[in-house]
Amino acid sequence: MKDRDNIYKGPDVVEFLGTTGTVKKGTTAVPGVANVTVQLVGHQSNSPIELNYSIAATSTAVSGTDYNITGTMGKVTIPANSSSANIVVTVIPAGIPTGTKTLVLNLQGNSTIPASANYKTYTLSITQ
Repeated sequence: MKDRDNIYKGPDVVEFLGTTGTVKKGTTAVPGVANVTVQLVGHQSNSPIELNYSIAATSTAVSGTDYNITGTMGKVTIPANSSSANIVVTVIPAGIPTGTKTLVLNLQGNSTIPASANYKTYTLSITQ
């Protein structure tokens, strides 16, 4: 059998896939939606991996006024035997009358899997 050089041997970490994104506010009928991907770099688990994140105080977008997050705010779960999950952000179009607002997410990981130092912050720009 061929030697498998692509087996990851480092410590498990979680990170955002990218560090920035943009979503248009959309309309009331079809609001803008952003899928912010959190990925596991390391070994998959046969049970779900619950991770924590927070909304940075530097965000100019306000939860419930400018956007809503699907599921439990501050938690994202990577399903069993998977390597990623999405934080789903739905824009509230009336909350963004003009200009751009930002939503800054800080990934914290959990007690056994830390966030990657380089990809633990994600900035989503909400535009018209």
